[in-house]
Amino acid sequence: MAVPNRLNDETIRQYCNNPSQTNIIPPVLEADVLIAGSGPVGAAYARVILDSCPDARVIMADIGSQDSPVIGAHHKNSIKYQKDIDKFVNVINGALQVISLSPADTYISSLGGDGWRPSPQQELIFQGSNPNQVPELNLKASSITRAVGGMGTHWTCACPIPHQEERVKNPIPWNELSGLLDQARVLLNVHEHEYDHSIRHTVVKETLQAHLPDPGRVRNLPLAVERRKGDPRYVTWTGPNTVLGDVVNNPGFKLLAEHRVTRVLKELSPGSPERVFGVLLRDLKNSQDIFVKTTAVVLCCGAVATPQILFNSGINPPPLGHYLSEQSIAFCQIVLKQEIVDAIRTDPRFEEAVRKHHERYPQDPLPIPFLDPEPQLTLPYSTDYPWHVQIHRDAFSYGEVGPRADSRVVVDLRWFGRQEIKESNCVNFSTMVQFKDGTWKPGVTDIYGMPQPTFYVQRSHQDDVDDQRMMGEMTAVANILGSYLPGSNPQFMDPGLALHITGTTRIGLNPKESVADANSRVHGFSNLWVGGNGCIPDSTACNPTRTSVAIAIKGARTVVEYLKSLRR
Repeated sequence: MAVPNRLNDETIRQYCNNPSQTNIIPPVLEADVLIAGSGPVGAAYARVILDSCPDARVIMADIGSQDSPVIGAHHKNSIKYQKDIDKFVNVINGALQVISLSPADTYISSLGGDGWRPSPQQELIFQGSNPNQVPELNLKASSITRAVGGMGTHWTCACPIPHQEERVKNPIPWNELSGLLDQARVLLNVHEHEYDHSIRHTVVKETLQAHLPDPGRVRNLPLAVERRKGDPRYVTWTGPNTVLGDVVNNPGFKLLAEHRVTRVLKELSPGSPERVFGVLLRDLKNSQDIFVKTTAVVLCCGAVATPQILFNSGINPPPLGHYLSEQSIAFCQIVLKQEIVDAIRTDPRFEEAVRKHHERYPQDPLPIPFLDPEPQLTLPYSTDYPWHVQIHRDAFSYGEVGPRADSRVVVDLRWFGRQEIKESNCVNFSTMVQFKDGTWKPGVTDIYGMPQPTFYVQRSHQDDVDDQRMMGEMTAVANILGSYLPGSNPQFMDPGLALHITGTTRIGLNPKESVADANSRVHGFSNLWVGGNGCIPDSTACNPTRTSVAIAIKGARTVVEYLKSLRR
């Protein structure tokens, strides 16, 4: 009998209850652990579980394709991007897919001839748009990377330790969390001194230390990166492959690319706590459903897709998607002052490097070697300065230099602000939409057929006040370093562009205010875990990945304990 393309819950339950008597046999896989998502957090779960239980069967499913022969490799490790960082902007833009597009005025008054057009009262509903999204409440720039490795294939690799004000609500005691952050540093291969020999890094750092009121604030940015021993002009950026390590060679590890995790399946007769017995996947290449019978499930698909899967599974506790916090961004780019560049020529520390460069390129007007590493500096969050700062030259989905200036004298300034935590700030999911006439009708799904996320997010008055102060400091630092690059004057970026959403599956002790416990196990379940930035219960200004991996290490150890308890 032909295998059905779509499986329903009854077919799956028939199979689980009595496989030999089922008339329609579904495609079935079996695993000890199913991990949804292959980013740094999913990789951390796989690494810890398989290091502790090398005989475990672990299936990792990702909705995206594997774009590199190395699972989850960082695309910026390519030499062509290290030679020309601005070209990497195109990679990032190509990887990101916007989460929620609000309706826009789609009437084209200048359209001539008899081309089709909607009436002025109509709104176009095209793939990926969200007719239920209020523009003023949207995180319009918030995006997802659907690929093996997720955003770990193009992230900045910034890994600061959160300030005590950025971990107030974390249920993990600081002495334990501090140790987990150290372990995350090892998994992510974090270093702080890989740019100390850089001319640009040195002069920017020393200029800021000479002019800022508190020179001690100027520090190296902790980065998940390491200089290559064969040619230290280049670096290796950490991707999920770094975190996975050798577990990809474990015969029990299996990666399923382009497989959508549709929903987790709960036991029909719930106990206390409840238990999941499997996961329904969709093989996107063959348009076929697959049932994975598994002992434990870990959902690590990001701060939006993870609650989306839970919602689609009928697991919708009141805190799900709520307490959402996203960072604001103030941004500009400057061209270094003439005096800073001129001083490089006469600085004895750089004499040999400058001489060799000019011998090879006598017509180059700049005293900076072409492969001189970029600056990588930070002004960490503090009580007096409640924001996180990155002063560097890197590729984002914005801020490319192109032919306008020589990238060697351009410095990017990015200030990241916190958002006040409010329960009402949230991402919701619905298969129904209320239209302007008040009627409810079947709604749209996202482009992968899952319930459409809709944002309801507003910054508070205090957020606005802090953002203005943040902008003031950024412009003051910019004036110390140089002149604004035309087109990159000081500006606040679109909401959601930080891609650092927290809180949507937050961990905590109170099930009324959190989705999972301190071990990242979903409240009320014995074998369902969540991972990722959504687990962070605090509003943060610093980059969240290191904290998320630290939380995941603790969660993964409880998965190991659970598996071992079933073997006793």
